[in-house]
Amino acid sequence: MPGVNDVSQSLLVMSLGSNYSRPFRYEKTGDSSGVWVNYIDERYLSLHQYTLLAGKNFHARAQHSTESEAIVNETLLKRFHIGGDDPIKSIGEEISIDGQHLTIVGVVKDFHYETLEDNIEPVVFQHFTNASYGYLNVKIATSDWSATHQLIEKAWGKIDKVHPIQATLYDDQLAQAYSIFSMMLKVIGFLSVLTICISSMGLFGMVVYTTETRRKEISIRKVMGASEGKLIFLLSKGFFVLLGVAAAVAIPVTYQFFSVVILSKFAYHQPIGIVEIVVSLSIVIGIALVMIGSQSLSIARANPADTLKEQ
Repeated sequence: MPGVNDVSQSLLVMSLGSNYSRPFRYEKTGDSSGVWVNYIDERYLSLHQYTLLAGKNFHARAQHSTESEAIVNETLLKRFHIGGDDPIKSIGEEISIDGQHLTIVGVVKDFHYETLEDNIEPVVFQHFTNASYGYLNVKIATSDWSATHQLIEKAWGKIDKVHPIQATLYDDQLAQAYSIFSMMLKVIGFLSVLTICISSMGLFGMVVYTTETRRKEISIRKVMGASEGKLIFLLSKGFFVLLGVAAAVAIPVTYQFFSVVILSKFAYHQPIGIVEIVVSLSIVIGIALVMIGSQSLSIARANPADTLKEQ
């Protein structure tokens, strides 16, 4: 079919939050626990571009034939200390899933079985030999998704004339699975911008009030020979002290909020670094400089005679 590069079958569509666990036992040590399981066919790993670190992939077998092989991830080897945590040495080791004895024939590089917010857990792939249930994973390479979808629907109609096909793009499923985090980032971003705007308006009001009440003082200092630079510094230093105090309070609180409340929800995340802190602080200081500097410069450049006459 034009536009279709590959097709595979699996019990689950992974990395979307779906899971299926079975009792696991390592025969050599007797260590047992629950592990995540997915049934796949021999085309699944290559279609999804999994990295096989050791061993081999499954081979095509007759439907409902006896299962005897398993492919596992790195974390499973470390959890049960199989083959000294070495993928190569683990090939041929005996395990059992729900009492069914299997031989490890391959080890894949760790991946996210559930969503990115979850830890990577031990995973076992078993060979899918039952075509009556599960999902078809269709790898598509076409710029006309609508036309390809129609061809797939037509092919599906030859297999099942009663039930319509239910097909969605994997990208759309990923977007839906992580939509809550996208929405959360948008809300946090909106609240941050709103907070900065309100704070900036308050700061601007304080600057205008302070400079207006000190117009006479600034005029007298200017008549006595004070330079514009010294006058601007005199008007501005109090505000920058306040900004320094605010930054000393806000930075630790913000850091703890994101580290403990937001980022703690993700098992794997980048910590807040010095670059993010410096950039954020620089933006706030830049806004303050524009507001404080513009008003201070306006007062410092005013004609003392006009100011004192008004007073």
